[in-house]
Amino acid sequence: MEFLETAWKGFRNLKPRRQQWRPGLNVILGPNGSGKTNLLESFNVLSGWGAFTATAAAAAGGKTSSLIAWEAKEAKEAKIRALLMGRAAGERDVEVQAQIGARMSLRAGNERVTHSELRSLVPSLSFLPQDIGLLDGSPSVRRLFLDKLCALSSPLYARRLAEYKQLVRHRTALLRQDRKWRDAASALRATVPPIAQLGGWIRNSRRKVVDLLARAFSGVSGDLEISGENEPCSPSAALLPFRVEVALELRGGSGREDEKGEKDARDAVMALAAALETGLERERHAGSVLVGPHRDDLLFSCLGRPAAHSLSRGQKRRVVMATILAAGRLVEARLRLKPILLLDDVAAELDAEGKELMAQALADTGWQIFVTGVEDPFGDAPETRQKSQKLPKTLWRVQEGDLRMV
Repeated sequence: MEFLETAWKGFRNLKPRRQQWRPGLNVILGPNGSGKTNLLESFNVLSGWGAFTATAAAAAGGKTSSLIAWEAKEAKEAKIRALLMGRAAGERDVEVQAQIGARMSLRAGNERVTHSELRSLVPSLSFLPQDIGLLDGSPSVRRLFLDKLCALSSPLYARRLAEYKQLVRHRTALLRQDRKWRDAASALRATVPPIAQLGGWIRNSRRKVVDLLARAFSGVSGDLEISGENEPCSPSAALLPFRVEVALELRGGSGREDEKGEKDARDAVMALAAALETGLERERHAGSVLVGPHRDDLLFSCLGRPAAHSLSRGQKRRVVMATILAAGRLVEARLRLKPILLLDDVAAELDAEGKELMAQALADTGWQIFVTGVEDPFGDAPETRQKSQKLPKTLWRVQEGDLRMV
């Protein structure tokens, strides 16, 4: 898929405009604070993900005040204070619209759609500077990335994850109630079956996605649904400085998923139910739920050690970019739609070799890609320019919210 045209009004600091976009690589240049990231964020909204800084609740239609320009906020009589529109084409044609007021309303064609439905129509993946935390950040950063990828792969995932989190909050409230333990224990045991059922399904979905990511890292290319032993190295694998392995860790006494031998959702449900039952006393003293998908982690290892401890910042950025490309190939295989990449300041801390490999990897995807930077990351070295020639490139410049083609 690709955006042919988008329009915006009252969105952050961007001046109202209707803009046609080019296929391939769109490089958006400008000084810090000019509106480059805001442009990427408009694509993020139009592909169903909401604001870059949104929590999961906000992305599903919660608070939207951060997206509205100051002058639009002052127009209190208007119900719709910011408007985004877009036309996307490729494997299918679709017109999308986001009306932003007290809440966000999304449309595809003439019908209202949910965020999840829009994501399956116009899939996109983003990279922000803070996403380097995929390697050395907290487990919550990696879970969020994994949950976004699972949500793209399965329309039911976001809904079931929300239901699971609600059950975990209920169990936590029971653990913290000041009441007779006998009564509380009975109520807590009643929460085990629904938490285990949803949690097992979520873990099984994550396992399938992590398996595909691992295959992409090992050099498998082409259709990820079909295994092959003699397939060429994938663009994502070519970016990796060393062989990188990825695995799902089930926190709370279960260990790594592949060591448990949980092959399907039923096994995952039974394992989680058993862990919840045996860990009840520990949870009582901790006052929180210690077992389940809300504590799992995505592990990246290199040369037998955690990648966060083995690689330089530039190498970590290459691994994160390889992860984004591997995720894009997974989405393309599952949805049969080419994803749109949104890359903010992606070349920071990359040396000439890293930029060259990134240019080659992006060129090999055949996707529409939006990249921001103070300077053109593909215009420095001759070898980088040569690698990026396979990818049609259009330069844009943003100055104080105003966009122009260079």
